[in-house]
Amino acid sequence: MTIIGGVVAGAAVGSAVYALAARLAGRVPAAGICEIACAVIGAVATLGGTAPAALAFALLGWWSVGLATVDILVRRLPNILTLGGGAGVVSVAWFTGHGAAALAGAALMTTPMLVVHLASPRSLGAGDVKLAVALGAATAVAGTRAWLVAALLPSVLTVLVVAVLGVVRRRAPRAERALPGVPHGPSMCAAALLGFCVEQ
Repeated sequence: MTIIGGVVAGAAVGSAVYALAARLAGRVPAAGICEIACAVIGAVATLGGTAPAALAFALLGWWSVGLATVDILVRRLPNILTLGGGAGVVSVAWFTGHGAAALAGAALMTTPMLVVHLASPRSLGAGDVKLAVALGAATAVAGTRAWLVAALLPSVLTVLVVAVLGVVRRRAPRAERALPGVPHGPSMCAAALLGFCVEQ
């Protein structure tokens, strides 16, 4: 597939992702954001690796756009996407001979997050723990470097977002300075996609 084909396919998928995210969140995302994000992912998917690897990256990326959009809108990761995604990734990995790697990656990424969630539910949501199943499995199949990036980078990304928002809020009028909770799901998805790119 050419880059143009990836962009066109991504934009088309983005329209469906936009509609799904709006329905799951009960709120309308910013116009064009899902289409643009999915088009970029479609283009990146064509730049390297084998056809199966490109397809895996594109599907993971488009799914991640839907998840991140809902999480940003309502600070919630819907079970239909997290649990469904986890089941889908593990099933595909199993039938392609990578089941052991997928299960190990999912367990190793999910366990510490589950411990943190149980110790402090307000600092890490249950949706993030469920999301770790799919991302841990997918990146483990992709390779060790991909998994390490997906496991270690999300906290750094979330802290950076909090820091940037803190600076922006301090420059805003006093009435607008309340800092809303920052969703962790988008950082997890971004780190997993970056991990795939590093592995290629």
